[in-house]
Amino acid sequence: MPHSGLHNQRIALINAALLAFALNRTLIMPELNLGAGTYWRPSKQLPFRLDECVPKSLQSHHTERHWWAPNCFDYKRYIPMPVESIFDLTAFEELGIKTMQRRHMSLDYFARYWSVPQDDRNQSLVYQVPDTTRYSYQIADSPTADRKNIRYQELLTLNDLARHQEPFLLFNSLFGSSRLALSEAKFIEARQFLREQLGVHHPHVLHAAMDIIGRLGGPANYVSAHIRMGDGVFKVMMNDTMEQVRQKLLQHSDDAPLNRSTLHTLTVLRHQPIERLNTCLKLQPPDHHRFGLIYMTTDAPNPRRTLSHLYDEFACLFSLQDFQDVADATQKLRLPIMTNHKSSTTLFSDDDSPAAADTPLTVQGDVFLPMIDAEVASQASYFVPTPKSTFSGYITYRNQRLQRIYNNDIASATT
Repeated sequence: MPHSGLHNQRIALINAALLAFALNRTLIMPELNLGAGTYWRPSKQLPFRLDECVPKSLQSHHTERHWWAPNCFDYKRYIPMPVESIFDLTAFEELGIKTMQRRHMSLDYFARYWSVPQDDRNQSLVYQVPDTTRYSYQIADSPTADRKNIRYQELLTLNDLARHQEPFLLFNSLFGSSRLALSEAKFIEARQFLREQLGVHHPHVLHAAMDIIGRLGGPANYVSAHIRMGDGVFKVMMNDTMEQVRQKLLQHSDDAPLNRSTLHTLTVLRHQPIERLNTCLKLQPPDHHRFGLIYMTTDAPNPRRTLSHLYDEFACLFSLQDFQDVADATQKLRLPIMTNHKSSTTLFSDDDSPAAADTPLTVQGDVFLPMIDAEVASQASYFVPTPKSTFSGYITYRNQRLQRIYNNDIASATT
């Protein structure tokens, strides 16, 4: 079941794919929610929320009228999209993981498409893993697997799940980087492979990101950092986060005194990002120094004001705000919500669905801005994350992929 933000959904998707890989089952993937994250709920509630709330949010989005329902307050900006329209699933194919896109999250899905009755008779066809708390169960590949995270209440093993002969295994939540406790090398390697390879491949995201990356001098021509400070524990810890990021950036700068004339020039150009970037590009040495190019992704409002001390210290620090033409072009996009895949080649026809209306539902392009940010940050020579952020986690794995490619290229060139 989809819940929480996009990158939390990606973690759950990878965990689900690994279970399909280990159990030799087909993974039925829920649509991704690109809008505001929704809350986790136990298995006796979450399916009913999705059934009740998602069609309403689609109707609201379509008519652009505000709506309110007691149970659906966190679904006001729920934007469902097929997984493959956002993420590149080539890595699943390379591991032999079979997938199918679930058409919608209504309670009658299994009855409509798989003839599973919605009563007690379904117990012979569907085994639902009970999920009563956020950390109900951890799944291990063996009873002796190293359980580094002991907050999970119950341990399930792959053998426990494999003993179920029902055609369907239904999981409520599979979110959590520690949800799977793995000890076998083949599973550990598969997880690392999926974490690195499962990247965003939406055409506009890639085009916009490569535009910015090109202006920064190309991949690995800059350092990147992520500062999350806008909500929850990240808001509480924002001062510590900023200082940790600052110290990491200083480690990638030399101690040579700053050239006062150059610093003055860059200060004058502070509000002229194109001229400042061109000046910074001319200053780049083989190794990064205090004038080194840095790309920062952050949820801080107006980062040049909120994080002004970092801009003062690192004169060639840039963010998406400095590439306003790219951001503006993205925000002007109105793309179709491809829910239910009416235009796709599928096993089923669903013309009675909400998406079969004559006027297509659309999504505003601002939902793609964080994806562009992440793609640019992941192409850096070195990335400084915000601790415990799943957004940073995604960039870290994608950056590891880049480093692996570059190291392999260097090794091949020197062989």
